Amino acid sequence: MKKVQYLILPLMFLFITGFFGRSIIPEMEEFKEAFGDQEKLTMAIEKYSKPGVTPDALTLCNLAEPLITKTENKENILYYTCEAKVEKCPQSPKAVGTVRIFTMGWENGKVVSFEWGGPKSGAVEY
Repeated sequence: MKKVQYLILPLMFLFITGFFGRSIIPEMEEFKEAFGDQEKLTMAIEKYSKPGVTPDALTLCNLAEPLITKTENKENILYYTCEAKVEKCPQSPKAVGTVRIFTMGWENGKVVSFEWGGPKSGAVEY
């Protein structure tokens, strides 16, 4: 009986985390991993973003440590709301250390929408 209990607990954990956990598409995972390196991020934008969707401002400052805070599916578009810390920004030294919020919409492995949510502090440093 104890062997069954030891087997049931891990299976329940896997089921619960798999059922309630956020699913991140591989393209978004790769895009997220490019943060912290402006060259890699520029390449990820070129690879995954439809032309004109992702703003150039995303690569002006060195954003790092992206965190997905919300996942939502609307009309076959998968939206990820993210937060990323500004590590370095020659254009705006006051922005360093702040957290930027943005939402990316994905459809068929491509970024089809991008929207800034502003800095997490609410104060605009630029």
